[in-house]
Amino acid sequence: MRLSIVVLSLSAAVFAQTPANILGLGSETDPSDGPSRGMGEAGEALRSDRSWDPRLEARSAFATQTALEVQLDPSIDMISDDQASNSVGGGGIPRVSLSVPMGRFGHLGLGYWQRFDKSFEWTDPADSSVEAIGQGGAFEGDVSYGYALPWLRGLALGVTYHRILGADRVTVNESWQAADEGLATAFSDTLQHSYWGSYWTGSVYFTRGPMDLGAWADLRGQATVTPYDGGTNQQFQQPQPYTMDLPRSAGFAAAYRFFQRQAVVADLEWTTWQATVSGAPDRWKGGVGWQSQGAGDRYDDFWKRASWRAGAYGIVGGDQYDLTEAATVGLGFPLGMQGAVDLSLHLGQNEVDNGGPKLKDTFVQLYVVLSGASSWGESLRSHK
Repeated sequence: MRLSIVVLSLSAAVFAQTPANILGLGSETDPSDGPSRGMGEAGEALRSDRSWDPRLEARSAFATQTALEVQLDPSIDMISDDQASNSVGGGGIPRVSLSVPMGRFGHLGLGYWQRFDKSFEWTDPADSSVEAIGQGGAFEGDVSYGYALPWLRGLALGVTYHRILGADRVTVNESWQAADEGLATAFSDTLQHSYWGSYWTGSVYFTRGPMDLGAWADLRGQATVTPYDGGTNQQFQQPQPYTMDLPRSAGFAAAYRFFQRQAVVADLEWTTWQATVSGAPDRWKGGVGWQSQGAGDRYDDFWKRASWRAGAYGIVGGDQYDLTEAATVGLGFPLGMQGAVDLSLHLGQNEVDNGGPKLKDTFVQLYVVLSGASSWGESLRSHK
């Protein structure tokens, strides 16, 4: 009981993490690749020889290089509500992926995606002996296959299987000491959820001349949620596992290339939470971006080989009734013979209004994306 009361009171407390991490399934992470992070997370459709996106696998059917990508995201959040403000630093690994072109046999993609994050720390501003700590979140293991249709030039189809895994845990610690006792008594309550489920995404992609177009849609999926209650010197009647419908998304993305190395991109994604959270409004996310692609070989000037990016995105609605506005800038530069480093800086603001006090956090987030590519998987003819 103490745990439930404390968790519900978090929305009116001093936060040490963005409010989005605390409510519902936690803060949702976009699965964009490294270059797209700097283009307002809107570059899904921009044709690339090494990138992979779990939503738009069909694009990767035109990839020519095997590529491994690892993303890191150190961040700083400045949080405020009706009563107080605070700031905190954090970070994680939102995505790891492997893209493998197989020539005329299509394309294979493998990836890890930290879909939701429920990491936070909270201390009662009126009583430092009470604290709450959130850890973990649901993540995905993704396997995808894409194929470029040989009889329809520039058209490809893709499918992705998403396996939902992981667990989140909220622990409330409290110490209490009576006036006539020399030692404090410590209590700890834990509420945990583990997830196991799956869903599929289908995608289509078309590229011709300077124009790239892509679309994707999720099929209905479900996850089994296993809750657990535990506490110091307490016995709980354990809740029974239950089945939850997963949120479903559909999206469209476009890219236009001009002046050889310039490109503009845009996307729009719709997500329905109605089957997951009763009464939750639809979630809309849209973004726009620009890229100036680097040129030259390894003997050219470093700045000539760098890629410059900028963009913006916005989110409205969803299970947390949130409003997000953010601007992005990015820089990509080569690393060794076949590697690359993509740096993207996001500056934005989240507002959460779920019927309680209005919560707001301003975030500064840096994505550091390391990728390496090779010609493994290509036929000898295509490599030449």
